[in-house]
Amino acid sequence: MDGFLSLISDRFFEGFSLLIAVSALIYAALAHRVAKQALATAKTSALATLKFKAHEGRERAEQSFHSLQSACHDTRSQWDLHHHRHSPKLGSLHSPQDDTHHISEIERQGHTLLRPLDLSLSELGTMDATELEDYIQRAHRIAARIDQLRFELSPPKQLFA
Repeated sequence: MDGFLSLISDRFFEGFSLLIAVSALIYAALAHRVAKQALATAKTSALATLKFKAHEGRERAEQSFHSLQSACHDTRSQWDLHHHRHSPKLGSLHSPQDDTHHISEIERQGHTLLRPLDLSLSELGTMDATELEDYIQRAHRIAARIDQLRFELSPPKQLFA
């Protein structure tokens, strides 16, 4: 019986060590699974953030375009008032359209710049992270360029009478 108890006591520590090792492996497997889920969630979150930023970039470019349209309208109004006040009574060879042609051209340029950003939300949803980052940068460049177009508008010179 002493031999049997000594065998059990010797194997007890080995069995206990084996139980601890198996528990550690199970814990590591669970931790690995949780880490994979966390990584997938982080990627999904990062992609959602990029989609949101892409949408914001497009909104900013559209807002810049609407601001450009408003500035074009104001400049046209200034030219119309100028022509009304200072046009020759009998007419001239100079057409009022010549003065305002650049306004339409600038507005058309702004519209042309905005066109590549015209994607639906479903199209944005199919883009990967790299494509979204490119889209965001493009949207910021286009918004800045549209903002610059406003400075190319030339209102009429004030005539002192």
